[in-house]
Amino acid sequence: MQINNSSYVTAATQVNKGGNNLQPSKTEKAVEPQKTTPLRDLAQTIDPTNMSRNEARAMANALMKSGDADLSSVFFSHSVVLIPTGNGTFRNPTESDPIMNEKFNMFDAIRGNIEFNKSKGLSNENNLSALSFLEKFEIMGGSPKIDTHA
Repeated sequence: MQINNSSYVTAATQVNKGGNNLQPSKTEKAVEPQKTTPLRDLAQTIDPTNMSRNEARAMANALMKSGDADLSSVFFSHSVVLIPTGNGTFRNPTESDPIMNEKFNMFDAIRGNIEFNKSKGLSNENNLSALSFLEKFEIMGGSPKIDTHA
């Protein structure tokens, strides 16, 4: 027995395709490797309890690039110093100046700012946000990156 009905062939083809009628190229997505953020990268290398002014500036720059200017300003303020030149003038430091590599505890520095602002009746909103961020930053530095595409 020979079947010449084209609708039978079409129906058989539809059944063999299954429920997905889209072409494979449109349903398959290329898996892109997960990128780390500059802040995550910094968290892996910076210890907030023992950091330098250069590291504070790197944090401030990464926060600024991520769009958080208010938080960035708190960390940037801890990286700003002037160096006396000896003739009554001052200059901005370079990354290699010893004062830029001196270590300090950023938690203590922010808490000191909070106490100072309280004593003067000034707002602590940005300092409190920075302290909260720094706690999360410290945790981020101690936790391994999780590959969600595995």
